[in-house]
Amino acid sequence: MDLWFADETGIQANPRPYVVWAPKGSKPTIPYLGEHWHQSVIGAVRPADGRFFSLIVTQGNTDLFQVFLDQLNGQIDPGKRTILVLDNVSFHKAQRLRWGRIKPLYLPPYSPELNPIEELWLYGKKLFFYHWVPNSESTLEDRTATALTYFMDNPSIVQSVCAMTTYFRE
Repeated sequence: MDLWFADETGIQANPRPYVVWAPKGSKPTIPYLGEHWHQSVIGAVRPADGRFFSLIVTQGNTDLFQVFLDQLNGQIDPGKRTILVLDNVSFHKAQRLRWGRIKPLYLPPYSPELNPIEELWLYGKKLFFYHWVPNSESTLEDRTATALTYFMDNPSIVQSVCAMTTYFRE
């Protein structure tokens, strides 16, 4: 059996406030671009071996999620039963979705802590986007693609970040 976890995330051009070390009495500032550039990403991770797959999309909806499922079906092992663990967002449950060789399994409501890809999204944002403000929408797109490629090329890092890896070994 193949166990994958999927989720969406958004990457903003303006970083959110975060904790930083600073000299006592100083007041660190976070730059503000003033633009509302945004990247949406759909991804799936297989914690057992750190395999990662993702697509940059314009938004989360049924049509783009179907494109993601079609592409993911090409990435999974054809000889294994594949379960994709998801949250309960409405477009994950659309009747018109064609799942192919994938069987969906939905998490209980309000339980993101049960999805290891959530840890990967947090790690990626800290690694690639904290302390960084893009100077154009295309630099945000490029940096997003760089971050996703990094995870695809480094399964051992993905495996370690997903933390629950030992529960999903074959």
